Amino acid sequence: MSENIKFINDQIAQELNCEYYRKDMERGKKKVASSTNGNADSPALPAQSDIKPKYRIVDFDTPRDKEMAVFTLAKKLSEYLFVITEKSPKKLRWSIIGRLQNNSVELIENLYRANFEHFEVREKFQKEALVKLSLTDYYSETAFQMKAITLKQVKIIATQTAEIKKMLIGWIKSNKLPRNY
Repeated sequence: MSENIKFINDQIAQELNCEYYRKDMERGKKKVASSTNGNADSPALPAQSDIKPKYRIVDFDTPRDKEMAVFTLAKKLSEYLFVITEKSPKKLRWSIIGRLQNNSVELIENLYRANFEHFEVREKFQKEALVKLSLTDYYSETAFQMKAITLKQVKIIATQTAEIKKMLIGWIKSNKLPRNY
């Protein structure tokens, strides 16, 4: 697993207040018991209003059905975008936020279409996916300027889009390599 993906997973876990993405980095380590407030019998519990509800993005790759990493990362990006834009201002939900969410879904759609096609048609869908990825990055920057998402969230989105773009460009280049059958 590359350092960028580890960084992305750690940043998403921090943002969503969950430990799900850290499992790859901490595999094999034991969980630390919760701290106590001086009394050995009762653990320290924060007030109900202080607890941010945990959100867990389900694992997309089942053991029997592994997908390419570009699919998994695109799905994580889309899921992340839907989570962080859930409570965005109402005046932006039907404009910039809607476009941001739709582009992330269309990115995945184009990746699947490219996976089922060959030659020029595949390359067409791969290039459309690159366009959708660039538009997603643009819409996230615009959403930040409109105060719909935070700077930290924009950084996570930018890191994810850069990683997906690298993988997608690699996939496009691999299609152009000569095959010996």
